[in-house]
Amino acid sequence: MFSISRFHALTKHLPRGVFDRAVERCEADKYSKGFGRWQQLLAMVYAQLSGADSLRTVEVGFNAQTEYHYHL
Repeated sequence: MFSISRFHALTKHLPRGVFDRAVERCEADKYSKGFGRWQQLLAMVYAQLSGADSLRTVEVGFNAQTEYHYHL
């Protein structure tokens, strides 16, 4: 069954097109190999909202919500 997570409900209002144009204009993805700028933005927003103080905390938080990984 499909259900929208709170995180997805918050991030769906972010202007993806504006963000993508800014990334292209600044060539911010120039040397990116696999982890794109949008994914990095989502990880940073998640870290801020969850109060994470390290990458390990972010990883544990992501892995605790495996049913919502398809949003990311």
